[in-house]
Amino acid sequence: MTARHREAVVSDVEHRAGEPHRRTIGRILADCLSRITEGRFRRMVTGALRLTARGFVPHDVLVLTELSAGLRVEWRSREMHPWDRDLPWERRAARFREQTLHDTAAAIARLFRMVPEVEIIEVRVLEPHPSSRLILAGTVAREDALVARTYASPSMTLRMMGILYRLKDGHLEPLE
Repeated sequence: MTARHREAVVSDVEHRAGEPHRRTIGRILADCLSRITEGRFRRMVTGALRLTARGFVPHDVLVLTELSAGLRVEWRSREMHPWDRDLPWERRAARFREQTLHDTAAAIARLFRMVPEVEIIEVRVLEPHPSSRLILAGTVAREDALVARTYASPSMTLRMMGILYRLKDGHLEPLE
């Protein structure tokens, strides 16, 4: 058993901000899947670099020395929870803002965790309804995401990652 696998099996407690956090079954399975597929992208690129050998030259290959990838993702934010639809407009706007910022910070962290070869993610978040207006956007480097995860506020986390958004009277406004 490798050290990585031993770590996955033995450690069912994850520490965040100094507090123990019990890992869910889904999180444990996602982590295991990530470890299994982690090298697949590297193997695909290495395979693409295996050119036709020139005659009588041993080990005539292109050697991969570094690998990083970028990712561009765009998604619609989630609709307001049905229980919150009867709230006054200001409260609905605040809840939508909080949920969208939290969802975006969580999605970025999860993308970096599940796709370890990616160093840069371009993020675009649209309103939930078909208008497709852009409400959050930015390019996040892995290093910035690692530093920003120490902030408790999703708003500050996203700003430190480089995600732009516009607020007017406490609610998200379209960027475009």
